[in-house]
Amino acid sequence: MGMKINEFSERTGLPPSTLRFYDQKRLLEPKKRLENGYRIYTDDQLSQALMIHSLRLAGISIEDIYQYLHSNEEEMERLISNWRHDVDSKISSLKIAKQYLNGVTAKEQHINLVKWDESVVFIWFRHEVQRKISPFQSVMISSSEKVKKLGLGVRPGIFIRTLESKGNTMVGEVGFILNKEYPSNLGDVSNMYIEQQEPALYATMECNVHDPFICFNFMRLVHRFGFKSKGLKLEKFESPIESTFSYMIPLLAPH
Repeated sequence: MGMKINEFSERTGLPPSTLRFYDQKRLLEPKKRLENGYRIYTDDQLSQALMIHSLRLAGISIEDIYQYLHSNEEEMERLISNWRHDVDSKISSLKIAKQYLNGVTAKEQHINLVKWDESVVFIWFRHEVQRKISPFQSVMISSSEKVKKLGLGVRPGIFIRTLESKGNTMVGEVGFILNKEYPSNLGDVSNMYIEQQEPALYATMECNVHDPFICFNFMRLVHRFGFKSKGLKLEKFESPIESTFSYMIPLLAPH
C-alpha cells in the first residue's frame, strides 16, 4: 500500500520539502503519481530515503549520490572509499586551521596558509651547487633556459627544494609547474624528471635571501603553531634575480 508524502515524511522524519527536493534531483522519485499530482511512496523506499539523507548529512554532493545510486557494487565501494578519503582530508584541514588560529595574534602574522586544491605536474632539474647566499640562483637561470629550449609551457614561479648539504656543497632541485598539456616524450635530458604533486596545504612565509637565519626562524614559528611537516620544504621565486621568496612547508595535521 502506498503512502502520500505527508505520511512518508512522518515515517522517515524528513520534511516534505526535502522529499520534494530529492524527487526534483531524481534521487528519490515516488513510485507513482496520482492524477491530482500526489506523490505515492512505498515501504521499500523508506530505507533508501534515510540512506540518501544520511549521505547528504555526511556532506556528499547530490551528483555523487546520484552516481552512487546508479552504480554497481564495485563502483559503490570505490565511491565510499573516495568519500572516506575526502572526509579525512577535511578533518586534517580543520585541525590545521585550529592550530593556525591558536597560534596567530593580532600583533603579528608571519605565517600564512596556502592550499593547492588540484594535483600539479612538476618538471625538476637536479643540481649540485656551492653553499652561499642564494646558492641556486645561477642554476635557476640555466634551468629556465632548458625549459624554453624544450618548448614547455609552465606556470609562473620557480621552485627550489634542497635535498642534502655536504661540506661546502648542496644538492637540490629547480622545478617548474607544467601546464596541463605537455609532451609525454621530453627526450633525454640529464638530471631531469617529471613528478606529480598531489593536492597539499602549505604554511608559507615571505623571506629574504640575505637573511642567514630565515630557515631557523621559520621553523621556530612552525613549531610554535604546532604544525608538522609532510615532505620537503619548497622555496618559490618569481624570478631568478628576486631577493625575496616564499618559504613553503607542506603540513600534516597531528593524529
